[in-house]
This record gives sequence, structure tokens and C-alpha cells, in this order.
Amino acid sequence: MVSKKIKKIGFIGLGRMGLPIARNILKAGFSLIVYNRTPEKAKPLLDAGASLAASPRELAAVSDVVITCLMDDQSMFDVVSGSDGLLVGMKPDGIHIGTATISPAAASKLAKLHKEHGSHYVAAPMFGRPDAAESGTILSYVAGDAEAVQACDDVFKAYTRSHVYMGADPKIVNSIKLTMNFMLVSLIEMFSEVYAFAEKSGMEPEFTDGLIHTVLAHPVMKEYTRRIRTRDFSPIFEMTSGFKDVELMLQASGEVRAPLNIASLVREKFLTALGSGMGDQDWSAVSLVTRKNASLE
Repeated sequence: MVSKKIKKIGFIGLGRMGLPIARNILKAGFSLIVYNRTPEKAKPLLDAGASLAASPRELAAVSDVVITCLMDDQSMFDVVSGSDGLLVGMKPDGIHIGTATISPAAASKLAKLHKEHGSHYVAAPMFGRPDAAESGTILSYVAGDAEAVQACDDVFKAYTRSHVYMGADPKIVNSIKLTMNFMLVSLIEMFSEVYAFAEKSGMEPEFTDGLIHTVLAHPVMKEYTRRIRTRDFSPIFEMTSGFKDVELMLQASGEVRAPLNIASLVREKFLTALGSGMGDQDWSAVSLVTRKNASLE
């Protein structure tokens, strides 16, 4: 049975995100114990009333909830495992909230380790930048034992603007975070290619900026996500016409010596789609090639 009264929070990882989150937890009235590999980073929190633990184990032993804000899988397991790791010190039914972007597989392993120990792992990766951490307006998707998550409601409210429960399996929210970051990094690459191609084609960056925002705001963006989701490929712009345009893109990029790597990838998938007899479908039907590559029906 998870204790409903959480008073003492242990916090590990006082980087650009961790420090402001820990500060908000302290401001919310919780008793805060911190640990960081570089103890000097804890000084602002110690001055505000927090206490310092000598090890993750020591911190966990006096905490109702332990929050980790670390870099990756390895740093997480370095803190959790070993004779001085937090797992050894966790109280029975204690709760470990992991806020880092780690692999779904690591989240599953952490959940297993905690279950075997008699404690709980709650995955709660953060969506937001350091300024959002500072203002307490981070969004978090949360997964783990429902009772443990409910017990931490006030803790989440101390540093997020919203936290959304996604079920018992921790790995789902780490997959959500990676999905979000994949979209962002893909857009960064696309924007980079667009700016380079446009500039070498004679367009001013300010004009290209406006063009990008016009396209992103166009209702067709939502229309294509709907079509791919529902697999409605009744033609608005046929695959054969789309392939012709992709060929023109690559021809033009070759002429100005500005590679469009995404277009090259799309061309190969269009060829596969056309070879499968999909030429009269909407060009968004190219998504079926991606589904097939992922062994989805």
C-alpha cells in the first residue's frame, strides 16, 4: 500500500532542468534532500533550506519519493545500482520518479528492478525547456502504478503545468518523448535543407521564413495527418504527379549544389509505391511503404 502522505522528496541531478525543478518542489513546501555528483551545484538549494545527502542510498533512505533528473540510461543505472545506489536505500513502497529521456527498454528494466525490491518506478519524462522548468510550466506524461502516481499528484503539480496519466507500463511515456523529439529533429533537418536550397536558389532568408510559416499553418497539414492515420488515400494529388515533383526537386537541388537528403529518401519510397501499383492514389499513400517496412498491416 503506497503512503498517501508525501513529505520528504529526494532529488538527484541538478543540471539545467533539475535545479529549477528542485527549487519549485522546495517552494511548494516539501522537505527536500538533494544529491549531485558535483555538490557545489546544490548550494542555492541548501541556502533555501534543502539538505545534502552523501550518496543516492542515503538520500533514498530518508525520502518518501526520489526524483531523478539525469542524462541517459547509463547515468540512471549508475545512480540506481550498486551498494550506494538509491535502490538499496529505497523504503518499502517508496516511489522513484524518473524524468529523464531514456530508452523504453531502460524504463521497463527500472520498473522490474523496483518491483523486485518492493518499491515503485514512475516514468515521467519532461516536455519543456529550462525556462519552463523555471516557471513550473513543464508538461509531463506519466506512467506507472496508478496508486503510486496518484500519491505523487501534489509533487507533479509543484513543477508541471499538467501531468497526463498514460497507464501502468512505464515505457509508453518514454516512447511518447522519443516520438516528440523525433518530430522536432526531423523538422530541424527539413528546415536546414529548405533554407540552404532556397538561399542557393536566390531567395532571401526572410522570405523563406515566411514561406515555412505559411506552409506549417495551412489546413492541409492536418488533412495529411488525418489521411495517414485513417489510411484515406482518395486522390487529391496523385502519386505519379508527386513523384514528378520530387524528381524536379532533386534536379534543382543538383543544379544549385544544395542536397535535399529528405527528398532522396522520399524518392526511393515513391518508387516502391509506384512499383506496387499505387500511382493513382494520393501521394500521402507513400506512408503505406513506411508501414510495410515496420511490419504493420
